[in-house]
Amino acid sequence: MNKRNVKTLIFLVSLTILPFAFYFSMYEGSALLEDQFEWKNSAKVSASAGEVTKSGDINQMDFFIYAAKFARFSRS
Repeated sequence: MNKRNVKTLIFLVSLTILPFAFYFSMYEGSALLEDQFEWKNSAKVSASAGEVTKSGDINQMDFFIYAAKFARFSRS
């Protein structure tokens, strides 16, 4: 395999993995909708646009932040 084929293969594998990673991080981050006490600490992107008073005010980027902070799998 030449260098171009290897780069293409890596790119295609990355494109295959990306939707799954997106889905699972959004699933993990959706717990933020139920945890109103955490809105103040984890919804930083939404808070920069104004106060977060209801779940509809939460920006999609905050779900990723919440998922990174409170991953439900064990890190050993």
